[in-house]
Amino acid sequence: MSGGITIARVVDVESSRVRVAVRRKKEARLPAERILLSTQVFAEGDEQVAEFRKQSEDIASEVDISELWEVVSDEQIAYSFADLADLYWGADVTPTQQVALLLCLDRDALYFEDGKTGYTPRAPDAVEETLARRNRQAQQATEADDLVKDLQSGALPTTLTPHQQMLIDSMRDYAAFGDDYTRSALVKALLNKMERSTGNLQRLAFNVLVNCGEFAPDEPIELVRDDIATEFSDDALAASEIVNEITLLADLDRTDLTALPTFTIDDADTQDRDDALSLEKLPDEDGDAENYRLGIHITDAGALIPRGSVLDEEADRRMASLYTPDRKIPMLPTAVSHDKGSLEAGKRRAALSLLADINADGEIIGFEVKPSVIVSDAALSYDEANSAISTGDHSHHDMLASLHTLTEALKRKREAAGAVGIDRAELLIKVVSPDDVDVKVVQRNSPAREMVAECMVLCNSLLASFCAERDIPASYRSQSAPDLSDLGAGLPPGVEIGEDGPLRQYLMMRRFAPADTRTAPAPHGGLGVPAYIQATSPLRRYPDMVMQRQITHYLSTGEPLYSVEDITSVAGRADMQLRAMGKLEDERRRYWLLKFFKLRMEKAPDDEEIASFQAIVLENQPRRSAMLELTDYPFRVRARLPDAILPGESVVLRLHSVDLWEKRANFIHVLDE
Repeated sequence: MSGGITIARVVDVESSRVRVAVRRKKEARLPAERILLSTQVFAEGDEQVAEFRKQSEDIASEVDISELWEVVSDEQIAYSFADLADLYWGADVTPTQQVALLLCLDRDALYFEDGKTGYTPRAPDAVEETLARRNRQAQQATEADDLVKDLQSGALPTTLTPHQQMLIDSMRDYAAFGDDYTRSALVKALLNKMERSTGNLQRLAFNVLVNCGEFAPDEPIELVRDDIATEFSDDALAASEIVNEITLLADLDRTDLTALPTFTIDDADTQDRDDALSLEKLPDEDGDAENYRLGIHITDAGALIPRGSVLDEEADRRMASLYTPDRKIPMLPTAVSHDKGSLEAGKRRAALSLLADINADGEIIGFEVKPSVIVSDAALSYDEANSAISTGDHSHHDMLASLHTLTEALKRKREAAGAVGIDRAELLIKVVSPDDVDVKVVQRNSPAREMVAECMVLCNSLLASFCAERDIPASYRSQSAPDLSDLGAGLPPGVEIGEDGPLRQYLMMRRFAPADTRTAPAPHGGLGVPAYIQATSPLRRYPDMVMQRQITHYLSTGEPLYSVEDITSVAGRADMQLRAMGKLEDERRRYWLLKFFKLRMEKAPDDEEIASFQAIVLENQPRRSAMLELTDYPFRVRARLPDAILPGESVVLRLHSVDLWEKRANFIHVLDE
């Protein structure tokens, strides 16, 4: 009973069952065959049973089963319990001696195997193997106890044994995966030996690893959870060093566009520049320059990196570059993404160029796609491009101002076709150091950002048309157009949505259906285009590299490189991986913004203004925390509000505390305090 032999007093005997007293005031009715030994010792009460048990246990503590095993181990036959008792104790064996031997045989099956026909001695090699395993387990238990002592003092052993290293590695995985980790029981048993101030063992594992220096306080355990490779293999690094862009540049089938004034526009610290722009005025029949030739030049990473190569397999495995506030994990080694494949100013680079002839009203007169060689004349930041657009004497003003005017016409055409844009600001978070986080709010509707975005939409939509017209297998992105006709439906009476702002943007985003990936062209209602692919970020996204390689190969051979099945496989894997990577990036941005708030509070704990935030109410349903967006930061939070406060209203919140482990900020409505 309870996993082992129990000494009990028989209270009553029935035909096939017995009633026994197993402990004070506790009885059980059991089948008679569960009685292993009848001692013929009679007891009147529990005290006598307890004394008998003590005597048997005392004798059992001195029994050496190995001596008995050595006597009978040469013969692999089954012995009855009576035979073993006689062999060990002699003919005058007492009931307490019998029980002691039975307890030992039951508690340790090292030497004898208990079967229905009796007790069979185990083979010497089996005994030796079991003893060795037990010794290892005992040694590992000692090493685990030593590790716990060191970890509780905030350190690691000077030299980790293999078992201790395994425990540390397991603790790392448990900190990332929690109970989903296959060895979670092992880690939890270790953590339960420690003194702790939290009942969350996963959080305790993280804190222990931080205290001993195995984790940084801001360790991105999401990378462990999502199995994100942070380093490249030696083979991939070696392959990146021998990538030969000279061969591509010497290809006579490439159109030389190096004389074309070309520039890139990116964030100031961007190093993987994969798209460049150019603009020419085209004279009409009367000699007036009314039409334009817009050039969108994408670095030809698909041709630079051959299909099936080490680098192609590495990019396929990673699927995209990962961007978080404290690190960037590129899809390709920097020798390619920052050097040989990047459209750096003044460098000859192989590109896939789309040249579109457009009139001043944004009408596409015609376009062509061709492999090319270009030289970027300037690498501009968005701020520099904005300045050039607005400043008449800027060296790039004429071209950028004309391009901005042209892309505004293109945008109007898309909006007339049903495109819906949401110009929600975004956070630009940069980690200078763990205690210094820089946060800026970037307006996505700045002239330069809108101009570049419009060019990329044009390029991807025209490339989609190119593929569709020629039956080139492609991965098309489609989306049904959102219905915004009754945007205020369901809101309480009196709520004003307004022409723009967080509430309108929130309600609009809820109307968007998820984008779909398919191998047949279909409209993208959100963008207002008849077909759409993604091929403008081949240094950063593997599906873009595949589509670019598909088009480049078709231009040179007249045949597609990838089949429909190939494209479907890449697209399916990309959907899953990119969704997970996007979630990871969101989590890390949230973490560092909350750290930014926390640091500000800690530096000025008495400054009420720092802890106060204006916010716009997005939802406020009874018996639920309201959803709000901070006015100064495009960041949504939850807080309890009075039911009378309506969506669209502005309120003041006070940041009470930040929990970085939970990635949660606790806001309190100021009037509720």
